[in-house]
Amino acid sequence: MRVYLCFILAGLAAAGFAEDVVLKGGAKIQAPILKQADDATVLDLGFDVIRIPKNEILATYKDQSLAAPTPTDTNGLYSVLVPERITTAEAAKLYAPSVVLVKTASGLGSGFFINKNGYLITNFHVIAGEKKISVTQFLQENQILRRVVHKDVEIVATAPFHDLVVLKLNDFDTEITPVIFAPEEKLSIGETIFAIGNPLGLERTVTEGVISQTHRNFGGILYLQVDAPVNPGNSGGPLFNARGQVIGIINMGVPSMEGLNFAIPARHAKYILDHIDAFAYNAANPESGFVYPDPPRRPGKFSTEQKESPHAELP
Repeated sequence: MRVYLCFILAGLAAAGFAEDVVLKGGAKIQAPILKQADDATVLDLGFDVIRIPKNEILATYKDQSLAAPTPTDTNGLYSVLVPERITTAEAAKLYAPSVVLVKTASGLGSGFFINKNGYLITNFHVIAGEKKISVTQFLQENQILRRVVHKDVEIVATAPFHDLVVLKLNDFDTEITPVIFAPEEKLSIGETIFAIGNPLGLERTVTEGVISQTHRNFGGILYLQVDAPVNPGNSGGPLFNARGQVIGIINMGVPSMEGLNFAIPARHAKYILDHIDAFAYNAANPESGFVYPDPPRRPGKFSTEQKESPHAELP
């Protein structure tokens, strides 16, 4: 009994506070976590302990932040998971950190991480004709949303016909939250959806709506028609279902019409990732994009090194 009590006290000291554990079906248990194993989580109920299998846990709240559930399957580039239905607020809190701002000399759009290795997806038209690309992460630190700009961005694969491109961050040290996909596409007209993007550069904008049509043909591609409001800057951002799975990539809308917007089904992105070698970017292609040099310094302006050297030459 003494050993058992010591174990409980040690667990309470390690936990320090109660956490909300969300179970499949929507039930929640508020209790300190004593232990997290590969297959189960042990909670302290005060008068007893309870062991919950990991596959029965949808998500946990820790330090007032929702932790993303662990994917059940992966092919190395992206992950799939079948969680239970959660609220838009919970799903947006989980996956808003996945959404980034993609910027080039000719414009900006949205994108989203698909794995922790820095791979992300956006629309091809967001970076078309460009080689110099920056990606901005928005990291929540307490009450502050910190911007981290990554300028070492590699073009991995392009699929202009499907208006998709795969990018990759190089030399980054920030935490990445990837999205999840559904193993199979099961979409219904009237199904609740929401989008996260950067319309006009306004980061992490969330809009909600429904699927208006699952098969809308434009130029030989079937698009998802949605009524969730999207605007310039949303292009390349993820479209989620009510379980927080990415079901599409926002790519166009009709400015003169209200609630008439379209997304590329996620199955096209998964196909490109499954056959990524066939869509590999070729930097030697003369039409692969342009590089803009940095602007020259103003006449008479010296760098710090030049000021320190009396023999420095003008740039």
